[in-house]
Amino acid sequence: MKARTLFVLIAAALLLCLMTGAALAEPARVVTPKGPLNMRKTPDDKGKLMDSVPNKSLVEVDEVGETWTKITYKKKTGYVKTEFLKLAENMVGKDVYADEGTLYLRRETSADAAIVLPVGPWEPVKVEALDGDWAQVSCQGYTGFVEIKSLSYQNEEPTGAVAWLKEQATVTQTAEVRQSADAKSETITTVQPGDEVTVTVIEKDQCLVITGDGCGYVSVSALALVGPEDSDGETGGITPSEALAKAEAALKKQYKTYAKEKLYGITSVENGAYRAGFFNDQDQYLFAAIVNGETGKVEFTAHYDGFAVLTHEAELLPEGEIELTLSADTLAIGDVVDIAVSAWTLHQTQYTLYLNDSQIVESEAGAHFKAAYRPRQAGEYKLYVTVTDEKGTCQTAQAEFTVDGSLPPNDGAQEIYSQRDGWWKSKKYRHSSLSKSGCAIFALSHALSRMGHDEAAALPENLATKYAYCLIPEEGTNNTLLINTAARDFGFTTRSDLINSETAIASLIRDGTLFSFGIARGHIAMVSGISEDGTMVRVVDSAPSATFERIKDASQYYEKRPGVYRAALTLDDMPGARWFFETNEYGGMEYYLPMEYVAKRGVRLIQPGASQE
Repeated sequence: MKARTLFVLIAAALLLCLMTGAALAEPARVVTPKGPLNMRKTPDDKGKLMDSVPNKSLVEVDEVGETWTKITYKKKTGYVKTEFLKLAENMVGKDVYADEGTLYLRRETSADAAIVLPVGPWEPVKVEALDGDWAQVSCQGYTGFVEIKSLSYQNEEPTGAVAWLKEQATVTQTAEVRQSADAKSETITTVQPGDEVTVTVIEKDQCLVITGDGCGYVSVSALALVGPEDSDGETGGITPSEALAKAEAALKKQYKTYAKEKLYGITSVENGAYRAGFFNDQDQYLFAAIVNGETGKVEFTAHYDGFAVLTHEAELLPEGEIELTLSADTLAIGDVVDIAVSAWTLHQTQYTLYLNDSQIVESEAGAHFKAAYRPRQAGEYKLYVTVTDEKGTCQTAQAEFTVDGSLPPNDGAQEIYSQRDGWWKSKKYRHSSLSKSGCAIFALSHALSRMGHDEAAALPENLATKYAYCLIPEEGTNNTLLINTAARDFGFTTRSDLINSETAIASLIRDGTLFSFGIARGHIAMVSGISEDGTMVRVVDSAPSATFERIKDASQYYEKRPGVYRAALTLDDMPGARWFFETNEYGGMEYYLPMEYVAKRGVRLIQPGASQE
């Protein structure tokens, strides 16, 4: 009887111990409105202050009370207010977040176990059960284990939580996906070229990826990041252009390599924020940023150094194959034939042209798979295109076209003159030619045609003859003399001094004024329009290659969609761009420049109406 009574008393004591929380040794998180939590020697407000426990610290609970809880922190044991503790047991069945950084869901309760899924700090995980120092959690259909100390114990999303982006990637070479970043760790799966994976955490030359067969580490050099897709979305706060400008400024400040790259940026809207991506001229995704759509604050940046260049396999033919397409097989003198080359590589091409079986043109070798030619003579033409890959393998294709001398010739009158298309080599401009020195003449002709002057006197070759004295040997055109004289002859208004006010330039353009513009050192173009918001100015340029080579502290832009402008990394980016293989130069085109750049250099007035000077 006494033995049974003793057993009952022991069982009751154990039950009471469990109910009161004695010897729980349970982890808990300190969560206060602000500041640290006081730990006292006795469970009352007047107890001796033993220590201050920093907010969000992890402590060990020894005994839970309604008002006071006994804890151990840094080998000290004392009492704190129960209301400021988040107990691990209270997380079961609830959604919580990471304390900071990334959660790694693992297959087993071990820090060396394989990773099931990485989870960012803004993504909740549901706590299913507790297992010692580990919690079993679920997220996105996956279940795994995380250390309890890595959880915030909070049931609400942390404010301002921004971490890595999940980036989509294409595998470019066969690679093993390993359990850890250690090259000797266990192989989880193998990925093949063309496979799609999700890139999460990047650790130097390794990144953690999610594949259909598991989650593990792979070399960044085996992957090409796809990057965000450009979209029309806006947040209702700042505009996409403003978001790109904010992102660009932050990236230049944080990454020195950013300023050395020539990049174009795109935006998409995700969860009320702009996701900005920056690509180089090979469409390689290099930099990223998240910009708050309301405040414009840049909340996250990334530099994706080491990833491979994305190859668009859909553009390539089977190895060794070439297709050569011409826009027409019969032309008049002065018409332009456009050429498109498809091949198994995008490495380089070379164009060779024969007229009546005599070679007349051989281009430089380069990566131009679209080209153009403007014939100046009638006859039978044969075009040969040689394509070479990185290994030195080459193949040749040919096509023929006829220039019919009985058709009315295209004498060069066009909306935008292409100074470097070869047509103007024989057109004299004093001691030089229009092809070499005629940019100011073309800018004037562009302006005259837009003011309604369709007479022969307004054609470039006739302007070059009439104003030949404006070309100063070794100096170039005296544009002040040219425009002032032409103003009297053609009846438009001008002035001797340049206009540098952004407000004045914008107002005059909107009133129909045109400008002759010293766009870069030794090169003249025409200003013809302005963007709706007044930040970008439209330019008509007869020799855009000269601008591209000489322009400083600015880029040439094209309108990606209404109100959104993208910097051209190559002139091939420009809509309607033509590269003439005879001269290895680009033809005339329209594009945009920042108003700030245009005003800083100054513009010369060409205003319809009687001249005032």
